Amino acid sequence: MNISINHNEADIISKLSSTVMVVDDEAFARRFFSTILEEEGHKCAAIATSKECFDYLKSKPLPDLIILDIRLPDGNGLQMLKDLRDSGINVPIIIITAYGSISDAVGAMKMGAFDYFSKPFEDANKIKISIRKALEYGWLENENRMLRNQLKSREAFQGIIGKSERMQSVYELIQKSANVATTVLIEGQSGTGKELVAKAIHHLSNRREKTFIPVNCAALPEALLESALFGYEKGSFTGAAKTTRGFFEEAHGGTLFLDEIGDAPASVQVKVLRAVEDGVIYRVGSTRPIFLDVRLLFATNKSLSAEVAEGRFRKDLYYRINVVRIKLPSLVECKDDIPLLVDSFAADYCVKVGVEKKNFSEDAIAYLTSRKWPGNVRELKNFISRVIVLHSGRMVKASDLSRYFEEDGSQDSESLFDGEYHKAKEQFDRKYFEKLIERSGDDLNIAAKQSGMHIATIYRKLDALSIRTKKTK
Repeated sequence: MNISINHNEADIISKLSSTVMVVDDEAFARRFFSTILEEEGHKCAAIATSKECFDYLKSKPLPDLIILDIRLPDGNGLQMLKDLRDSGINVPIIIITAYGSISDAVGAMKMGAFDYFSKPFEDANKIKISIRKALEYGWLENENRMLRNQLKSREAFQGIIGKSERMQSVYELIQKSANVATTVLIEGQSGTGKELVAKAIHHLSNRREKTFIPVNCAALPEALLESALFGYEKGSFTGAAKTTRGFFEEAHGGTLFLDEIGDAPASVQVKVLRAVEDGVIYRVGSTRPIFLDVRLLFATNKSLSAEVAEGRFRKDLYYRINVVRIKLPSLVECKDDIPLLVDSFAADYCVKVGVEKKNFSEDAIAYLTSRKWPGNVRELKNFISRVIVLHSGRMVKASDLSRYFEEDGSQDSESLFDGEYHKAKEQFDRKYFEKLIERSGDDLNIAAKQSGMHIATIYRKLDALSIRTKKTK
């Protein structure tokens, strides 16, 4: 959004009623400014001392402009200017100075004052013009800050889609928790976008220029997870050829996101608790503490309170990480967002694979909205990607959709657990690649785009599983 203001608009802005604080111990000066501000249609908060000024700012809304005398009975205006800026008060400030302290006024301008007036006040019209310009400047600065925050939010929320009431609550919690130095627990079923929420918190925080490191605690075995998180010393175990930093150290100054924290083993939970409480870790094989500045975000698809009750998760760690809790709704709880999600996923994937935009008819949207999505947003996104790749027309109707849904594989899924791991993995790989080739119409280029794998990797897997396409039979 571009905003430009012409002179007529600026005149309108300057004539809007604003609140101006005047801080001067001389009664005449306070009456003088009160009079000209009332003539301009503004409210005047006339204050005599530094203490009254800071008391006002603590208890009432910020004024739109501050007019500040350098010489006050209980303070120095230049120091007050510095204190106001250091505390984040960025409203325009005009300095009042006597003839003999012009050098102070120049110093104030260098510190960020908008203008200065000299006593005695001889030209009321000149002062009115300066006040008007200061208010215009403050309005523009405020608008620019709002626009910058909007742009920052759009970038941070990229990938998180939804206008439903439940999602609006999620956005609000992300915004509120971004710059609060505390832990955040993100709860939600698989596929609801927990990592996207963690990234949004990071990108909206004052750590956005630093590292964001996501770690899935369920994806690594206990011994590997501990050394990956906390690092290890040379010789601490077989194969530890050199001292190695872990993810905690790599995230120093930034954000570490521990996904599926409910699956972390007890030995790791103890070390994570120490990191949360004291900001300190110990590498595997070391007794030397390492103090770190890391923002910790956690996620789980389990009920941690139930895990605590069953003795599988530490109660003290649960209470320490459950300071701010963001509960992500399942897709079935946000069905009103499905049309928006479908349109966004379709547009993005058409661009990604280089095909013309494909649209979903009203009956197709209604059909997709009526279905259950146990895999939540991730499942819907994968399904839309499949339709984009396989559907030949530009319009997708409800009658077209059934052919793109997978058959019910619940029995096959159960059989995966009947045998040894390597056999179950081979069974899964075979079924996956057979379906992949079937869905792609034996076109390995399409299969590569759909699966996200390099075509050479697909060739190798097909050969290892003795799966033949029509072109190789």
